Amino acid sequence: MTRDRRGYTLIEMVVVMVMLAVVVAVAVPRGLKTSPQLQVDLGARGLTRDLEKVRMRAIAVKRRVRVSFVEGEGFYTAYVDMSPGRSGTIEGTADEVHESRLVTRGSSGGIPGVNLPKGVVFGFGDAAAGPLGASVSDPITLEGDRVEFDSRGMIVPAGTGGVIFLTHEDDPSAVAAVSISGAGAFRAWRYRGGGWSE
Repeated sequence: MTRDRRGYTLIEMVVVMVMLAVVVAVAVPRGLKTSPQLQVDLGARGLTRDLEKVRMRAIAVKRRVRVSFVEGEGFYTAYVDMSPGRSGTIEGTADEVHESRLVTRGSSGGIPGVNLPKGVVFGFGDAAAGPLGASVSDPITLEGDRVEFDSRGMIVPAGTGGVIFLTHEDDPSAVAAVSISGAGAFRAWRYRGGGWSE
């Protein structure tokens, strides 16, 4: 008597499922890895968002706020003038950072602040000129590597501004920038194919 065996056995099904699980476990992490350009773009958008938040904080508390950048560490933080007479004196303390309400995601020298995303650094990579047309020689073109907002959200000293360039340490063609106008407006830029776009 012969039996007609059609279909799959349980063992065959388990073996196929295990093989599929191995393939998925290897393929999915590679597919989820973000590109250097995306990491730089996200860093620029995050910086733009943080600058706008800090500027609005200056208006809300009616005090001067400073955002300082530490180029070599890929770090920035914000301080609020907490002097009794609102004199504009900023000492660079952790209490001044907490008052800024900047969402801190790191620290430098014990001062809380924001570290740039992994692989992203202050730098201009392959960009020879900035988004506003000026040649690039420094990744942070702000005087003293900082920007200050008065109680009305305006840049101090009036009319000054600059550009902050971000690049990826593994891909110099991945470049983004955040421009700050003298009136306190921010724009995130992306460098692609030798030109800048918003």
